[in-house]
Amino acid sequence: METEAAVVFEKSGEFKIEPLELSEPNADEVLVRIVAVGICHTDLAGRDQHLPIPLPSVFGHEGAGVVEKVGSCVNKVKPGDHVALSWMSCGECTSCKAGKDPYCVNFLSLNFSGARPDGTTTLRKGDQVIHGSFFGQSSFANFALATERNIVKVSKDVPLEILGPLGCGIMTGAGAVMNSLQARPGTSIAIFGAVQ
Repeated sequence: METEAAVVFEKSGEFKIEPLELSEPNADEVLVRIVAVGICHTDLAGRDQHLPIPLPSVFGHEGAGVVEKVGSCVNKVKPGDHVALSWMSCGECTSCKAGKDPYCVNFLSLNFSGARPDGTTTLRKGDQVIHGSFFGQSSFANFALATERNIVKVSKDVPLEILGPLGCGIMTGAGAVMNSLQARPGTSIAIFGAVQ
């Protein structure tokens, strides 16, 4: 199917909007029409090649949207459902089985290889391979492929525009406060940040 995506062709290059061909969903995949997406420092680190991401590539890992199509093995969602997208994990390693999928032993290959777990790529521009599957989604596009493992069904009454950052920025910040800091209800914390 046709989509448009922000493609980075070279190290530290611009995000160029390009028409691309997106694969049909595999049996375990979900096609999502992206409504909102956040941008994270990790997207820029990939663009600038501080992470081992093959180029050309489509980044984006804070997507939210509407399910358009599901593969034959997908049971978690159906077309029309609203979803937020997050990182990929294998579901089989000891970390995943312990409920700690951010520490999946296959995290690097599943999120930074530029391809599906089976090594196939999802995006093309003519005969040129464009690497996708960034964090199992590559959501800097009109449409993205994800799997049941990295989507969360959300209520249709919550605006998708505010859910994009849920898949990384909010989970990372909330996870640090709840899991590492272990802040209890009623305690106070100070959060500092900078604005450019």
